Amino acid sequence: MADINKDAQRVLNAIECLTLYRVLFNDPVLGCFKRLLQLLVKRDPTAAGLYYELIGRLLELNQVRNSGSINIFRNYMLDLIASTENIFSRTSEKYTYSEIDHLIIRAVKNDLRLLKVIYDFNLTGYGEHLTDILDISDFAPDLDSLVIGQSNGDSYPDYYFQKRVRFKEIMISSTDWSDNIIGLYNFYHETGSGSFGRFWAFKWESSGSFPQLRGVARPDSIRIDDLVGYEDQKEEILRNTKQFVRGLSANNMLLYGDRGTGKSSTVKSLIHIFGAEGLRIIEVSKHDLQSLHLIVSAIEGRAQKFIIFIDDLSFEEDETEYKALKALLEGSINRPPDNVLVYATSNRRNIVREYFSDRESDEVGTQDTYQEKLSLADRFGIKLVYSAPDKKEFLHTVDELAAKSGIMINQHELHELALRWVLWHNARSGRTAKQFIDDLKGRLGLSADNSAGK
Repeated sequence: MADINKDAQRVLNAIECLTLYRVLFNDPVLGCFKRLLQLLVKRDPTAAGLYYELIGRLLELNQVRNSGSINIFRNYMLDLIASTENIFSRTSEKYTYSEIDHLIIRAVKNDLRLLKVIYDFNLTGYGEHLTDILDISDFAPDLDSLVIGQSNGDSYPDYYFQKRVRFKEIMISSTDWSDNIIGLYNFYHETGSGSFGRFWAFKWESSGSFPQLRGVARPDSIRIDDLVGYEDQKEEILRNTKQFVRGLSANNMLLYGDRGTGKSSTVKSLIHIFGAEGLRIIEVSKHDLQSLHLIVSAIEGRAQKFIIFIDDLSFEEDETEYKALKALLEGSINRPPDNVLVYATSNRRNIVREYFSDRESDEVGTQDTYQEKLSLADRFGIKLVYSAPDKKEFLHTVDELAAKSGIMINQHELHELALRWVLWHNARSGRTAKQFIDDLKGRLGLSADNSAGK
């Protein structure tokens, strides 16, 4: 036990000497680990309870699977190093290694040496010691036989997780972590740092005491190839987005037209195409437009390119949130950030609802007020129209979706069922076609199950 107390003091000293990575111990799990070390140094018997609390926290975090490569505590610590955000990770996003200040490099190398000391603490050995001195518990988990597995939410994007696995392999096989600073730099440079590395899609959450960007672990899986029709519109969106991601001039975009035609799905599909190149999408509701200045301040100057996505954008006569959007698009004293564009969808060409009374009001300067409303749409450099498909186009969409879903029925019967679905549900659109195919696929599957059960 004396050696464990001595080792605990050494690890505590290492924690206190951290510079940029001391923020890791603000994390609840590593904070619990630090308190455990403090109790061990004091030979406080309550350390046993904190040990089991620590193990419980680790087991609660994710699913576990058998493995012999790395224990759950060490795996968790490496994941935190990969996902943390500090001056080194942020500068690594944007600059070459040689451009990073030498003082930052020295601090990181020293931190890596200290983190290896912390990483090497024999937590499993302490658990075994507890079973020897306690007469009530025989649970001493062999941490080296358990690895935290990926939870359901930790599967996207594959690009990030593959890079993280490679980074952890480098660290695990190394005895002097300061030699791994180039590998750590490469990881941040290729994936991004903090939440902008781990997530490609975000939502702005204004509820609660602290409005924030929340990463979306499982974004909509729609791919642009899943969307049938509107080829010219898709080509224009892809071209403009590619220019933006490559650092070339690009425009804000307004996609307007009939509902259910794939406007939103087209925008959401872009992260699957350009995410690995640094594109991030932030979904903002109309009611949160007043927070645009907070969102922009959080992303301005980052290495990534951000599309602020506003779905189903429209304003009633008495709503004024559109003024905040106008300021971002063009017209504020602040120049719009180079790494931010706005893509919006709307069912209205001019976004703000118009009335004939707007043109025939008694207000002095009526025309000025009317033009102010119309000017919002004009601030989008590219405007694309999505019209509802005619009967032929709708049935073509049905055929394409049926083929992708593996539905094999007579085309005449398929068309007849699809047109009947339209009559009972919605107008012709890509969304209606997909809803019909989903329902038909389910019906056919249920019929097959019933037949098999007879």
